[in-house]
Amino acid sequence: MKYAILIILSSWFLQSTPFKIDFGKDKVNREWRVLNDGVMGGLSEGQVTFTKNAVQFAGTVSLANNGGFSSFRSPFQIMDLSQYKSVSLKIRTKGIACSFVMETNRRFYVPNFKQKLVTESEDWVVLELPLAEFKQYQLGRPTGNKLTPEAKSEIIRIGFITDEKKEGPFKLEVDYIRFND
Repeated sequence: MKYAILIILSSWFLQSTPFKIDFGKDKVNREWRVLNDGVMGGLSEGQVTFTKNAVQFAGTVSLANNGGFSSFRSPFQIMDLSQYKSVSLKIRTKGIACSFVMETNRRFYVPNFKQKLVTESEDWVVLELPLAEFKQYQLGRPTGNKLTPEAKSEIIRIGFITDEKKEGPFKLEVDYIRFND
């Protein structure tokens, strides 16, 4: 009987649960940072404002001085996402489109994985993106590869980036990010 209870409890504890990042004024995700193309001489601007239930990432993309992006990224940390099959994002967008990006290395020139966030309106939507459909990019160019199970276990940073290489304003509001099995 004692072993049966242990087996039931251990199987309950080993069940995977969604991994959720919840944004908002009183939430714990203040360590995320904006990284603009100014690190390479560009003039794009992005700022973050926390509202009661979301984070608003907004600004203007400039192509001057070889610029062209603004990003909002988590701190570096080990995130083994190998047990998850998709990511759900509750977002609202306006202007230049953004992508959700996942990185496996701190060096900017090492390939990363991303998926465009396509919405039809400026209302809140929940997008569910299959992780197997994330494409690999190196310095903004597709490599033709997709996110592998091995790479899912090596993710060290996630975030959002404007990457259309188009000038103009953008606004992305994010309520939550949830990885699903």
